[in-house]
Amino acid sequence: MKLLDQTYFKLALKKRYRGSAFPHLMNATRVAEFSILACLYLLPMQLHAAFALGGYFIALESCEAFHSKNKRTNPGYIKTTAMMAYVVKGINKPGGDYLQIVVPGAPVTEERWVSLSCGKHVIDAPSTVIDAKPTGSVAANASSSSESTQNVLALSWQPAFCESKPDKAECRELNEGRLPITEQKLSIHGLWAQPRNNVYCGVPKSIRALDKDRRWSQLPEPELSDDTRKFLDIAMPGTASLLDRHEWIKHGTCHRGEGGADEYYTDTLIVSKLINESVVAEFLARNVGKRVSTQAIRDKFDEAFGANAGERVQFDCESDQGRILLQELIIHLSGTIDENANVGALMIAAKPVPLGCPEGVVDGAGLQ
Repeated sequence: MKLLDQTYFKLALKKRYRGSAFPHLMNATRVAEFSILACLYLLPMQLHAAFALGGYFIALESCEAFHSKNKRTNPGYIKTTAMMAYVVKGINKPGGDYLQIVVPGAPVTEERWVSLSCGKHVIDAPSTVIDAKPTGSVAANASSSSESTQNVLALSWQPAFCESKPDKAECRELNEGRLPITEQKLSIHGLWAQPRNNVYCGVPKSIRALDKDRRWSQLPEPELSDDTRKFLDIAMPGTASLLDRHEWIKHGTCHRGEGGADEYYTDTLIVSKLINESVVAEFLARNVGKRVSTQAIRDKFDEAFGANAGERVQFDCESDQGRILLQELIIHLSGTIDENANVGALMIAAKPVPLGCPEGVVDGAGLQ
């Protein structure tokens, strides 16, 4: 049966009750007929409304937030921001595929429709709900707070790491001789905003739980440009085990650069590249298989980046079958990282730190 539109509804009433003392003389039958017509008229209006629904929508990627999902109108070209939590107002139908969310600051209306496939609907409120700002650019994931200027760059000597983690995808590659770069360069572990407990900024409980349970395959993939992804896969072998997802969720969200994940990893790549192009990496590569003092490595930092730069580097060593292996360099930085970064200035601006382990073997690829 075709639903009655407004005009047909009015004409039907006029014809049916012309000449009567409506509404005073309507009998029960006419009242019932009127109610049916009214319901048929109002039904289309109800079909366009949202069915009330509570909770939060966790955007896992950047998707359009429509004013009208049917007409695909989007004033301001608003998109959701990955890893942001939005208040849910409703759903298009029971078991539907579009949620009505609140996007603060969106033009025309803050209530927008977003595809449920873009994220997850959760009932419990996240521990931190971001006051999400609308975005139409690659600056997704950025926070309204200023970019972190107190950071630690953790660089690993990957062969040593893989002695104790041989089953990891990147370690299988390395130990079978297919990652020779790991004996020539330091590998990226992560860039950590300080203080050390400054983690999971704006990350909902549900996503945080996945990360802590090491269910990294279920974490959203960071939004990176093709170039950033290409360079990161080389400089950070751990991407083979989805380390990049973990580092972004736990630490990158607190970096707070306007460019989101892409800026976070670009900044990481900039500093690690400068260190790997210095005499520091040359010294380590020349001493593969040998035991070296960590003070000697600090001296190479001084040579490359200025007097006392080495005092900002701490060393982590691990025991392996009677050997002490140099595993990680923890480099403290103070200042904003950008494409013009001066690593020496960033290091010297930071406070001196303890040496850590005094010496260790620069391990070679392959299980020893």
